Amino acid sequence: MALRDLPVVRVTLTYDEEVTAHRVGFERATELKSTANHSSRGNKALNYHEYIGELSEAVGGELSVAKFFGIEHFAPTVNTFKSQADVRSRIEVKWTKWLDGHLVLRQSDRNNDIAILVVGKSPEYFLVGWTPIKHGKVDRNWVSSMTAWWINQEHLRPMQDFLGSDYATATL
Repeated sequence: MALRDLPVVRVTLTYDEEVTAHRVGFERATELKSTANHSSRGNKALNYHEYIGELSEAVGGELSVAKFFGIEHFAPTVNTFKSQADVRSRIEVKWTKWLDGHLVLRQSDRNNDIAILVVGKSPEYFLVGWTPIKHGKVDRNWVSSMTAWWINQEHLRPMQDFLGSDYATATL
């Protein structure tokens, strides 16, 4: 396992949470109404079924973050995409299956939100760290070939520091 040296938070989803993640992932794919959109997560080699799987894993990441914060009755959204935060009012969850993956920000990510990197695959996810999006969108993180900001895990704040930060009261 190649997770960063700072402590990460392990969250394991229940069977029912996995079913919710898969259902919402499928609903999100259906909402897009076009198989041409299945490459929007950056991997143009995905077929439609693999795309649904990736969307479902991303929902699993959202469920993991909600579980970490103790949010009861969390319901992932289907058709809000970038118009609404993933969790509560300002938390954007960035998921990747790669344990050593980066937090990737796009132009469409709202600058006033907080991004949390979640890695792993269902049912076991790891909350690696977080950053205010406006702090992540800086020149040193810009990868022009990807037209995105890529933030290394070692540049993220540890999850344990989030609840004691000023950002926690603004987002939770």
